[in-house]
This record gives sequence, structure tokens and C-alpha cells, in this order.
Amino acid sequence: MLSAYALSGRDSLYLEKAVDLADRIMPVFETHNGLPMTMVNLGLKQGIPETNHNGWVSTAEVATLQLEFKYLSHITGDQKYWNAVEKVMEVVREAKMDNGLAPIFIK
Repeated sequence: MLSAYALSGRDSLYLEKAVDLADRIMPVFETHNGLPMTMVNLGLKQGIPETNHNGWVSTAEVATLQLEFKYLSHITGDQKYWNAVEKVMEVVREAKMDNGLAPIFIK
């Protein structure tokens, strides 16, 4: 939706839909460490905790919203999207291995 917004010459319909979707996703970040839950019920606006991996999540999966959420913060002026995904990056940075790479899974 954000790409459509940018490519359409900033049609507000796409921005409204992007904000609505992001607001429905935001509850997944309500965790003790800021790492998002891996599933969300968009209708209920509720994150669904992972029960199969003892709290471990894929680094790629939890970091994938960086571009969209930070761009959404930029165009709306609402820092809540930026803050949510930046907290994820803080956890990823702290989990950095000795070789400087991020691990495949983090907790």
C-alpha cells in the first residue's frame, strides 16, 4: 500500500489503508522485549504468541517490517511505527555474534 501511495502521486486512500493495516499489526510488538509475535489476528487487532519454538523467533521474520514501518512514520509524522521496529533492531544488535553477524534466531 505504501508503494501504491508513492507511485499514485500520494493518493490518500492508500495511506489510510496502510495506516489501518499498520495499526492492526501494532499489537504484535506488545511483548516483554519488543520482538513481535509471529502472527496477528487483524480483525481483533491481537498478536498471537508462538507456542512451538520456546520463545525463539527468526531474525529475518522479526526485522522484515523495518522499511515499511519507518517509511510510514516518515510520511505520517507518527513515531509509534518507527519506535516499534527500532526496538526490534536494538534487540538484533544486542544479539550480534562474535563475527559481527546477527544470528538466525533470537530470543
